[in-house]
Order: sequence, then C-alpha cells, then structure tokens
Amino acid sequence: MKRTTAIALALLVGISQLWAADDNRPYDRAQRALQQKDYAATITICLDLLESAPANYDVNFLLVQAYSRSGERDKALSRLERMNALFPRNGDVLLFMARLLTWKGRYADALARYREVLGFDPANEGALVGTADIAARRGDFAEARTILQKVLARDPRNADAYFHLGLVEQWQGNRGRAREDFEKAAALDPANDDYKIFLTSSTPRLEPRLEVRYGHEVDDWSDGRADFQDDQVAVLFGLPGDTGVMALKYNQTHRYAETDRQFEAEAYPRLWTKAYARIDLSYSPEAVYYPRLSALIEIYQGILSAAEVSVGVWHMSFVDRPMTLVLGSVGYYLGNYYPYVRLNYGSENGNATFSWVLNLRRYFSTDNFISVGYGHGTRLLEDLTIQDLLPTPGNIYAAGVTWYIFRNVRLEFQFSRTSDANLTRSAFEFTTGYRWR
Repeated sequence: MKRTTAIALALLVGISQLWAADDNRPYDRAQRALQQKDYAATITICLDLLESAPANYDVNFLLVQAYSRSGERDKALSRLERMNALFPRNGDVLLFMARLLTWKGRYADALARYREVLGFDPANEGALVGTADIAARRGDFAEARTILQKVLARDPRNADAYFHLGLVEQWQGNRGRAREDFEKAAALDPANDDYKIFLTSSTPRLEPRLEVRYGHEVDDWSDGRADFQDDQVAVLFGLPGDTGVMALKYNQTHRYAETDRQFEAEAYPRLWTKAYARIDLSYSPEAVYYPRLSALIEIYQGILSAAEVSVGVWHMSFVDRPMTLVLGSVGYYLGNYYPYVRLNYGSENGNATFSWVLNLRRYFSTDNFISVGYGHGTRLLEDLTIQDLLPTPGNIYAAGVTWYIFRNVRLEFQFSRTSDANLTRSAFEFTTGYRWR
C-alpha cells in the first residue's frame, strides 16, 4: 500500500513538473501581456493553457484579472464562481468576487462574500476594507470611517484603507482631508494608478499661491479686418484665512487703430461644503470696446462624489446698450478626465440667444492638462466685447494646453474658432507666468 501511494505521488509530481516545464513559458508570456495591458493576449494564452489543466489556480486567477481589467466583469465573475467551487474558503477568490459584485452594485451579495472571509479569517484587512466600502456606498459614512480607522490602528501602512478613507471624506465634501488620505495611499503604494488618479481629482482648485501672468491674444477675422491684439497682466494671490483666491488684472485691446483699457478684479471665495463662488468686477475708463462696467457672479456646487454644477448672472454695460447673460455649467470628474458643458443665455434686441460649449480636459497632474471643446452659439463665454460676437449663431471649436515646467513656470496655449455662414473668427492665445509656492 505504501509503495503504491509513493508511486502515485511520484507520478503526480512528475506530471505537475512536466506541465510546468511545458507551459511555464506561455504562462510567463501571459503575465507579461497582463503587465503590458494586452488583455486580449493574456486571455488567449490562459484559455489555451486551461484546455490541458482546467483546475490550475494560477492560470485561472490570471485570466480573472485580464477579464476584469478589460471590462468583461461578468466573465470574470463566472470564472471566480468556478474557482470558488474548486478552491473553497480561498480568501483571494472570495475577495475578488466581492469586489466585482460591489462594482456591479450587488452590495448584499458582496457583503456576504466579505463576511464569509471574516468567518474563517476575522482579521482579514481586505474584507474589513470591503465592508467599509459597502457601508460608504450605502451612505453610512460613520460606520465606514469606524471600520477603516480600526484597520489603520492595526496596520498604519495599509494603503487601501487610506484610499477608502479618502473616498469617504471626498463623498462627504471634505476634499482637504480626502487629499491627505490619498497622498498617504499613494506614498505607501506609488505604483497604484487609482491612487494617483484620485489624488489628482481631489486637489482643491482654490490653492492660495502668489502668481504673476502675462497673456497675449491675436484674433484673425475672415472678412479682412485687421487682427485684434489683446494683452493681459494678472496677479493671483490667496485670500486671508485660506478662504479662496483672488486675481487683479489689467486688460488692453488694440482694434481698428484704437486702444481700450480695462481693470478687473476676480475672486473665488469658498462658501459652504463643496461650494465656492466666482465674482468678477471690471471697469473700463474709455469703454470704446470693453463694457464700461461689468459684474459677474456664479455659484459652483459639488454634488454626488465627483460632479459639479454652477449657475450665475453676468451683466455688462456697453456704451450703446446693456447686456445680461445667464450662465451655467455641469461637469463630472472621471479619474484624469473632466468633461463639462458651459452654457449661456441672453437677449439682444428682443431676440433670445443661447450658446453652449462641451469641453473635455485630460489631466496629467494637478496642474498640467490638455483640453478640447465644441459648441454652438454666438459667443465664447470668455469674450467681453461686442465685436467678438457673431451676427448669427455658428459653430465653436476650442483646444488648449496648460503646463507648468520647472514646477513654477506656466505655459499656456489656447486656440478657438467661431464661425457662421458669413464670418469666421480665429483666436490664438499664449500665456506665461511664474508662481511662488
């Protein structure tokens, strides 16, 4: 009997060694493909390997990761259910199942898997963080925070616990605390892209830094008129008590051999939780092209976990006529991307006008991003002079890049094009500046 058992064990060991020798290279290729985000190749290699060894744990788990990262979560979940039958009470399998179920919104099923893990491993930090995540998604932020703080009390270097604590703070509108937690998570696990993405999205926009900028814009018109030349000098600084930021600006435009000046003050004060305002006041002594007086107020409010909406009013008193616009915007942070739409509505000579521009920003860091935009209407929202308006609604295109080099030197390029059936305006803008941290 002992001899038979020994022979059987030897055969099993030999078979496993042969399988490893034959398939080690394909498995390595599958791992490399996963690291290179070539999920299709990973899936193909793993499925080929599983034809001869359907119960191989490592290959199955690699396949689950590829399915999940490629967005095929139903296939990943189905494969995990098979693995759970083959390898019962396996913490990694159950935790992966729970995360997928959470992402699909099946919170009760996910919680059952987390509790199953805690049943045989009460101190499992992954399961504890998972239960906190579900509590937060259900709106029980106090319970989520309590669980996560207990995990961190045991393990102060748990990056995932800091990350989820940051999510809790962000969902409650505490962006400053969220950023601190995301910073800790990213420091503990620098290779995790999710931590970096959420750290970027949590950065407060209203950072009180001293900065000086100079911008120059050239507007080209299709009807043959001479180019418009616009210049701006701005000084940005923090408001007292870290209550927001303010900018003082001097604007000058040269058109039709005449020059006009404008003095402007723009402030972004913090209001209540997840809210701030934009207040812009300007005055032009000559008021040749600029409005004599201009006043804008717009309120921005964060909603849900990463959305932002705004509504405002902008009144301009030109020499020959007044103009009032109703403003608005809706945007949502999607990791490194920020899509948002800007709207304005007004009335001129009894005719209602409406303009909209859909924009998309792609952030590469807190300060550096590229943007594109497309819209329709009679104006871009930043325009301040009557000459900038189109006679009839037309298409609006925009693109730009904002980048800080050497950490403190700002370089910004903007292009916009507005055109209707009769007229096209192309604007090229360059801005540079320096900030003191």
